[in-house]
Parts: sequence; structure tokens; C-alpha cells
Amino acid sequence: QLIAMRFGSVPIVRKTGGLADTVFDVDHDKERCGWYGYEPNGFSFEGADTESLDYALNRALDSYYDAREWFQSLQKRCLTQDFTWNRPALEYMELYYQCAKWAALSAYYK
Repeated sequence: QLIAMRFGSVPIVRKTGGLADTVFDVDHDKERCGWYGYEPNGFSFEGADTESLDYALNRALDSYYDAREWFQSLQKRCLTQDFTWNRPALEYMELYYQCAKWAALSAYYK
């Protein structure tokens, strides 16, 4: 799904594992994706049955046919979201330097 999104494909996924970490449902995950600093970027379903898949597919198809401009903005959103290791690596570096600074200060005041 990550490679597909880089080409503008809107993902339709079962909400499990890494798919749940990178695909945020446009109707049901607005709050959750805000926690991670992303925007909704696809359609997901939870059940492992045909009805759940059908629900997600119908929402995607309805969006494509009934709200074409919105769907195209969703495609652009998929193109621009960054799921590389750059951001987590920077966060870990910041945490490391904060800990190193704290350790240096606490050693200084002993």
C-alpha cells in the first residue's frame, strides 16, 4: 500500500498490522490520524468477511463517482504523506540529545 500510495492509488485495506498503522480511514480514523500527525488517506474495514470488504469498496466507489474533486484531493494526500524513517529517526535523535544533555547536567551538579 505504501508504494501504491506513492503513485496516487487510494488504499482499501483490512485494518490489521502495518496496514492499520499507515492507512487512516477517511470516515472513521480522523481523530487517530491526528495523533500521529497525518491526514485520512484511504478506506479500511475490520471484519474478515465479504460484508466488511463490500462496505469499504462501496464507500470508495461512491466517493470516486459522487465526489470526484474530493477523491482527487485524497489521491494527492496519498502522494504527499511521508512514511519513511526520516521523522522517527529525527525524534529519536532529539530524545537522545535531551537525555545526553540531562546526563551531562546531572553529572555537573553532583
